[in-house]
Amino acid sequence: MHVFINGACPWLNPHLRKFILDHVPDAIFYDSFEDFPNEPLEESFQYLDGWEIGRNFAILNNSKNGLINAYPSSDALARKDYLARVVDFWRAKRPESKLPDHVPLTVRLSLDYAEYVDESLTAADDLTLLYSLEQNESREPIERDWWILKPALIDCGAGIRIFSTVEELASHLELAEYEYTDDEEEEEEEREKEKEKEKDGVSLSLPGLNALDALVTTISGFGLDEKKAQGGGKGDHKRVQYVFKKDGRIPSAQMREFVAQQYIIRIPPVEGKKWHVRAYVLAMGRLKVHVFRELLALLACEDYQPPWENPSLRSSLTNTALQDEDEFVSNESMRDFWSDAVPEKLLGDGWKEGVWDQICNVTAELFKAAAHTMADKFNTVGKSFELFAADFLVDDNGKVWLLEVNETPAFYNHDKAGELALRLMESVVFAAMEHMGKARAGDGKFDAVKSRFVKVLDETANLPKSQITEINCS
Repeated sequence: MHVFINGACPWLNPHLRKFILDHVPDAIFYDSFEDFPNEPLEESFQYLDGWEIGRNFAILNNSKNGLINAYPSSDALARKDYLARVVDFWRAKRPESKLPDHVPLTVRLSLDYAEYVDESLTAADDLTLLYSLEQNESREPIERDWWILKPALIDCGAGIRIFSTVEELASHLELAEYEYTDDEEEEEEEREKEKEKEKDGVSLSLPGLNALDALVTTISGFGLDEKKAQGGGKGDHKRVQYVFKKDGRIPSAQMREFVAQQYIIRIPPVEGKKWHVRAYVLAMGRLKVHVFRELLALLACEDYQPPWENPSLRSSLTNTALQDEDEFVSNESMRDFWSDAVPEKLLGDGWKEGVWDQICNVTAELFKAAAHTMADKFNTVGKSFELFAADFLVDDNGKVWLLEVNETPAFYNHDKAGELALRLMESVVFAAMEHMGKARAGDGKFDAVKSRFVKVLDETANLPKSQITEINCS
């Protein structure tokens, strides 16, 4: 078996190599893709950085028994606006489905400048947001419905804002009257050229910034360090860079596509802080879905207060990318969900198992919905698999709410999170080798490795045969 490993987190690559050798001792590894045989192969396995994956599909096409760690497209899950559309489609197709009950009310928006926010709200497919904001005008802040604005195409907490009125929403958007300098006009032209280039190649999420790895150019205080995730980079390709203005306004005319989600206010804080559950989901072939039994709890860096008392995003957002490494280490912002670091008494006996069951059920329904309603944006093929990170919020009734799904999650080589990442990747490799018929499945040594994943969905018999026989790449 010919193997090429160049994952988004370099510190994991040597471990991936070892895990593969446990099953295929005679595997042939290539340090450079240029050395990879450009000829028909009996077997090949590739684990790659999602930003440089286009040309690697050519190897997959040439392999009789091949596997690569990305679907041609998984935008239906990773793009927040498409994810909302999947939920809407599934609600219409399966009115009895519980999936919509576990996703905050979401409105898709196309925004540009603050001066035109009224027109954007009126043009939305759903007028619920507009009516809510208008009704909030006559209410005290504590009585309002609060909303959270998220750019559809980027993660890491970049561009997220909280609002409750039309005026507040407009205050977060860039102004049409802003005058570009000559240098900024040139930068804008370069960004547009890069966007056009990206349209020509295979992409997992166009422009596709992964969780913990958004590349955002900032002016003033807010910044994202792409090296923080210890190798969560995406190779040498240039990425779309968004410039945040000094007044805190987001570059809405560049981003364009957003979602507004109803803000879940009542949550049970852990040591005074807001938190969410991160679940790792493995989708294999066409289509089996597994959830990793070990879960992470990710904590915000400031004590939680409702938005009318403390509008700080550091209180409301649980993205570890918004924290310096020293900060999230000292605060223990990444914790083992099943441990005492997330107290059992938080919501009463047995609440963690209840959360786990909900996560499994929601995940299964979501992937089933995406495969059946947006197959053009979720291309499941037999020679591909993909690892996702699904983020869930738990409210004070113990109900789970799906926040978002992230492609190509980055991993920190630190303490509990680093240890979990190694166990996760060992199980991912086992599942991949099993899919290829190469796993040492009869060896009791790997029973525990296999059992870390729980299969929640098998749509193999229910999906029509894929018409994708070859994946074109530039």
